[in-house]
Amino acid sequence: MKQDYVASLVSPYIGKTGKPRLIEPPHKELKVIQKRIKNMLGLIVVPDNVFSGIKGRSYADNAVMHTGENRRNLFKIDLTAFFPSISRETVYCFFYEDLCCSPDVAEVLTNLTTIDLKKSQTNFLDEIYSFLDSKGVTCKNHLISGSPTSQIMSYHVNHRMFDEMQKVADDNNTIMTVYVDDVTFSSETRISKDFRDKIISIVRKYNYQISKAKVKKYTKLYPKLVTGVIIDSTGKPVIKNSMREKIINEHNRLLENPDDNDSRQRLKGLLTAARQVDKHAFPSIYRFAYMDEDVLCVQKRRQ
Repeated sequence: MKQDYVASLVSPYIGKTGKPRLIEPPHKELKVIQKRIKNMLGLIVVPDNVFSGIKGRSYADNAVMHTGENRRNLFKIDLTAFFPSISRETVYCFFYEDLCCSPDVAEVLTNLTTIDLKKSQTNFLDEIYSFLDSKGVTCKNHLISGSPTSQIMSYHVNHRMFDEMQKVADDNNTIMTVYVDDVTFSSETRISKDFRDKIISIVRKYNYQISKAKVKKYTKLYPKLVTGVIIDSTGKPVIKNSMREKIINEHNRLLENPDDNDSRQRLKGLLTAARQVDKHAFPSIYRFAYMDEDVLCVQKRRQ
């Protein structure tokens, strides 16, 4: 597919639910192809500490890497507007140089996974440009934010950068994990300023930026937030209070209207996420969301 045509199959806009962010959902036709590309990329073996769109690995698994019998110090960074900062050139080099695709195949695969905003038919281009400018992002031809391929590709196309970070971590007996734009380091010993400066220097070397507000360092005894999971003062993973509140509120909504299928599906999704952290969480609510659904179906058939 030509890049102009691909751009016509993506509808970029700025999402305003919570923190503003660039959303670029592909149309169904393009998404089907991107899912096939994602499945092929999934055959590439990645390190055990990479959780970026890898089948069978979750946000909770990423956090658990930083737990254990001994409490750990922790340092984490967040790459600002990561997907829009990954240029078309970076993606092309991955297909051409790393996967050894021919130039024409690399071109087609790059076209299918990137968008040139200048060729987009969106009505929100000025707002999108303003958002990117506010993030210091000058790249207008980049990895598609809403593509099924984007999470896994965000690691693959930047593996050299992450490999350099890993070398620093290994040299300092430090655990490192990658979950898309979140990079987390933990150690039983103090994480030095020199270590932190080296990591930040590597990020800048590859022309990415770090969200200063999301650069965090925690001492051993302090509760830590890692990819949506709280690691408590004893070093154990626990469900965030905000997620607990969402589950309870959604449960109450469903109690008031048990036939609300949308509410039931939302509750199931929340419970699935919570049980990645604690597989026994909310047993009674879990039974209500799943098992009681079968009872409701029987009751409806009898009516």
